[in-house]
Amino acid sequence: MLTKKVLSGLLLVFLLGLLSACGRGADSYPQLPSLELDADRFYVAGLSSGGYMAQQLQMAWPEEVQGAAIFAAGPYGCARRGVNAALLQCMAVTRGRPNTSRLLEQLRETSEAGQVGDLQQLQQHRVFIYQAEADPVIHAAVSQAVVEFYQQLVPGEQLLVTQGRRAGHGFPTLDKGVACQRTASPFVNACGFSGAAQSLDHLDGQRTHSLRDQPQGELQKFSQKPFSEASRGMADFGYLYRPPECQEEAQCGLKMVLHGCEQAAEKVGQSFIEKSGYLQEADARQLVMVFPQIDSSLTNPKGCWDWWGYESSAFDTREGPQVEALRGIWKTLLSGYSAESP
Repeated sequence: MLTKKVLSGLLLVFLLGLLSACGRGADSYPQLPSLELDADRFYVAGLSSGGYMAQQLQMAWPEEVQGAAIFAAGPYGCARRGVNAALLQCMAVTRGRPNTSRLLEQLRETSEAGQVGDLQQLQQHRVFIYQAEADPVIHAAVSQAVVEFYQQLVPGEQLLVTQGRRAGHGFPTLDKGVACQRTASPFVNACGFSGAAQSLDHLDGQRTHSLRDQPQGELQKFSQKPFSEASRGMADFGYLYRPPECQEEAQCGLKMVLHGCEQAAEKVGQSFIEKSGYLQEADARQLVMVFPQIDSSLTNPKGCWDWWGYESSAFDTREGPQVEALRGIWKTLLSGYSAESP
């Protein structure tokens, strides 16, 4: 019969082996290349929790981010009071709709404290907002609150709001994904129009090349380990897509795309990335696309970006662990900065 001491020893060996295997997996991914992309063409975008995180990046570093596309999310700072606020006021409205006046005052105070950037920078930004009319996850009053929020931050002509008629919770595409009215994995909805195209038309202007049916570049994994020391939630790898014309020193822009809850690679593989239409648009616009990834955990079982403070109370500021990690990724791609540099 095995003694308790022997069993404990075997368990320790098993756990060490498991950790070692995980470490080897993380190290096996190539490093993110240090590029020098056009910093004047850097945008963030996200769906659901990714939409909240996109706003957090934009507010934290408005002098670096040039614009944002927000799909099916509520306003920045909505869930600072924790997960109950996230569930009952920033998704559903059981506690009432988000108070945009209070959230704007909270943002201004955060800016004055130096925890996010200078809000005057937002006057130069372009913002795209997508609302799904039949969204069972983000209540219509919540998605309207983010519109009212940005109406006080950016000039009216720089804000574009698009509605998906009878659309469920997901990323809208021309003809890829589940039926438009459904809310189902991989949360890509065939709604008869391209969210990728509409958002990029607004943020970056019209295509410079013709749109092709299939991506011409290569989607590659890269190691997120150099960027994830501060954030336990980052996955081992993210994805980078470089159009053929962006392989050399061409002046290409950059878009960072943030998945929603239950939409990371560990849940849906590459389905969201490949069906979204972003890769084809990248080719037609000379844009590099980066798709960072979050893993699920006990504190984050659905693999969401941190928009309610599960990792840190500073989650939506410059000191937020995931904000720091994501900034390291875009700095590497924009300026040749290396996360491992002293």
